[in-house]
Amino acid sequence: MAGWLWAGPEAAVSHRSAAALWKLDGIDAGNIVELTTTGPRNNVPKGLTLHRTKLLTPADAGWLGALRVTGLVRTLVDLGAVVRDPAVVETAMESALRRDEQLFDRMKERLETLGGHGRRGAGVLRDILALRDPDAAPTEGMFETLMERRLRAWGLEMPVRQYEVSVRGRVVRIDFAWVRKRVGLEPRGFWCHSGREKFQSDIDRANDLALTGWTIIYVTWQDLVRRPEKILSQLAGALA
Repeated sequence: MAGWLWAGPEAAVSHRSAAALWKLDGIDAGNIVELTTTGPRNNVPKGLTLHRTKLLTPADAGWLGALRVTGLVRTLVDLGAVVRDPAVVETAMESALRRDEQLFDRMKERLETLGGHGRRGAGVLRDILALRDPDAAPTEGMFETLMERRLRAWGLEMPVRQYEVSVRGRVVRIDFAWVRKRVGLEPRGFWCHSGREKFQSDIDRANDLALTGWTIIYVTWQDLVRRPEKILSQLAGALA
């Protein structure tokens, strides 16, 4: 708030700071306070990173609580300019899509006007969108997003996200499904699936899916980070 007041009303909280305010996955702003302004500012206080732009329209920034903050589309474009790893931008984008079902179309439209080829960050977001099925459901968290990036890197046939299967009178969603092969892959984080009731629910669900002929491969965070070759071997075997 102090930084924005110093920068003036034409400025907006932006980049990693805006992503943190929007609570986008994978973004830890830490001690960084980033703002974007259209006006000249000298003697920038220590602790602030000031970005300058020629234009900051109502389509680019609005109010989030008491602060003027760049909108989701502009924030994602800006992230591509300051975050080195495209996986972080994609993770943030998927969490933004969970907040706004119309965001994909707005990103495509806005990139046509905002994201000229010379604009930093626009190319990163454009490349991510080019690989994404516009009709696919958003991933349900950072783990799923990183898992999908790994699947793409392996050159495998891409699965259907959040595929729904009718099992004993109820609908069960499979995170990643190769429908013709009846093979599913599900990232499982301990923090989301611990506890007696959740443990029992997972067991019941796995048994129900097995009875319908589905093969489900469960993947832990440790598998993804330390033993990705294990995932590839099991998945290739199941799909074969």
